Amino acid sequence: MSQPLTSFYPIFASKSDGHDIVNQKGSVVRNGPSQEQLDRSPNAQGQCDYYRLIEKDDPKHTDWRKKLGGMLLREIGGKRYEDKWQQCILWEFPENYKLYEHIKTKADGQAKTSKNHSGGGHDRQDAYLYGYPKGPRKRFRSPVEFFPHLLWLCTDETSDMQNCTCKMCSPVQLEVEKPAVKVELKPEIKREIGAPQSIGRNPVVQIPARRVSNPPPVHSPATKPATPVAAAVSSQIRAPTPLQPTPLPDPRSIDQQVDSLPQKFLSRPGEVVWYFRPKTGAWGLGVVLRRWLDKAPGGKSYFIQPLWHPHDSLTPELVTTETQMKPWLAWSAPSYTYTYLQQHPTIPFEDVDWQGLVAGRYGPDGVAGVDASIMAAKAVDTTYTLFDYLKKTVNEGGQDAHYNGLFLGAEKIWRADAVRLRIGRDTDVMVVTDIIERTTPQAATAVYVVGDVYSYATVAVSNPAQLPEPPKNSSLPTRMREDMTWRNQLLVPHARTFAYWKLSTPGARYEIAEIKGRWYETALVFEEPFTKSVKNNEGGNGVWMNSRGDATQVGRTLGAAVPQRLQAFGRAVPDGTQLVDGIDAPAEPQAQPQDVSMAIGGHTDVFTDLMDFDNLGDGSEPGYEFNF
Repeated sequence: MSQPLTSFYPIFASKSDGHDIVNQKGSVVRNGPSQEQLDRSPNAQGQCDYYRLIEKDDPKHTDWRKKLGGMLLREIGGKRYEDKWQQCILWEFPENYKLYEHIKTKADGQAKTSKNHSGGGHDRQDAYLYGYPKGPRKRFRSPVEFFPHLLWLCTDETSDMQNCTCKMCSPVQLEVEKPAVKVELKPEIKREIGAPQSIGRNPVVQIPARRVSNPPPVHSPATKPATPVAAAVSSQIRAPTPLQPTPLPDPRSIDQQVDSLPQKFLSRPGEVVWYFRPKTGAWGLGVVLRRWLDKAPGGKSYFIQPLWHPHDSLTPELVTTETQMKPWLAWSAPSYTYTYLQQHPTIPFEDVDWQGLVAGRYGPDGVAGVDASIMAAKAVDTTYTLFDYLKKTVNEGGQDAHYNGLFLGAEKIWRADAVRLRIGRDTDVMVVTDIIERTTPQAATAVYVVGDVYSYATVAVSNPAQLPEPPKNSSLPTRMREDMTWRNQLLVPHARTFAYWKLSTPGARYEIAEIKGRWYETALVFEEPFTKSVKNNEGGNGVWMNSRGDATQVGRTLGAAVPQRLQAFGRAVPDGTQLVDGIDAPAEPQAQPQDVSMAIGGHTDVFTDLMDFDNLGDGSEPGYEFNF
């Protein structure tokens, strides 16, 4: 079907939160009609009941976009452009949003497409817009219903869904009478609206993003046929300004430089990790004290201090393969072994009568050291420590102290690292370029991360021999680029999909409570489940990863500031414990794998059963956020 020749002003959504697949209760599903709903086969009476994808050149698709374009220009451009409200069109829906039509035919199988969004004709033909990040049950039924969400996407620089007033993001809305709101036109609008473009030509204009809170109710513009506009207009149409990434800060130490390189080290000194103990066949929790490169190609070794109760601390242990290590957030902590601690889950580590537990005064069943390690790791998860001070600046009467690094919960984060975000799409990551501790004149403290936000984007590949060229971006960390190259080696031949990191928001700033945790390479941590997901045609993105605050169920939190990293561990590590920077091997490694059965009085079976995580990742554990 050819597109109409009527001239329109094309308008674009500046970003998207749409998902083509989502994870629901541990299963990856299409964010649209199910395969069964797409089946057009008639039933025994010859009736059809199915969904079909509405293509861009379909009259119904065009009708939705005309209404949305007019409403968007009306809200952002105001009265100045009233004569163009009926001549604007949203060039395309935000990425991963797709329009489907629900068709129910009569016994003769006939159905007629209507140009109106609500359907028409003698059979039911309702249209639904899918793509909302919370799954296919959250779909938009009309342009008017979707418009508040579109406006939020185009104007809210924070990408905070709490600022959106659509029915999906704000299901409970008070009916209050609002005074008329006068729309003030900002100067930058002048240069964005110019000569009309005929549908079918390349799009060349974009409405600038501007945060709008509590927008007034809007109505769909009149749908009478638009009339052509004279070619001569007051200003020239301009192409959208390309987003510019922020240059990466230079590393200031050998550790920071090594941590920026792919396939070097999984974990860093001061981080909490799960690690395997061969003599017990069990996994335990510990803090990385030191790491170094072995002489063998690709060889790496770690000294790890087990977390334990203060009356029977263990010596550091040597781990020589990263296959026997996992980040703290990769797995969920099990329940305490003692019933007493299960009944008092919020008791602080320092207030526990560890000696009484060991002596059996709180019941015979339980392993004090195991419970101590879990409790200590949870305590560390709610702390943060700034390190490597850079400079101080003045901001709005307060002071900003800038740092090169941050221990956030169990993990160590540098400037130029990628972190997972709670804000925006599940696939979004931030490349940190600054870490700021802000102190206000009232002595209040907040800690922020500043950096560029990237979204996981894909394009279909028809010929694997001719791959699309990803955007050239020297400000994208090498680890992210190399990992995406690795992913595409599987995605292209098996899924006919090419993936890349798309810059969505340069120079964003969020409180550290919005950070889920470090971003890890799929090839380094999730190779097996990713490969299985791709080969099973499940998309490859349903890999679970916990967030900081999940283990303690506190969720978003600034946490407690700790001046020095090891202070966060309290008495769970021995006095005199030290963290060693650098990657030089020690002169004579002394640590050896610890025989934990001796340390816990022979409770080897209890310990092994408790910390046996070999079956995790098979979908049976509770669900958490995606890791991309």
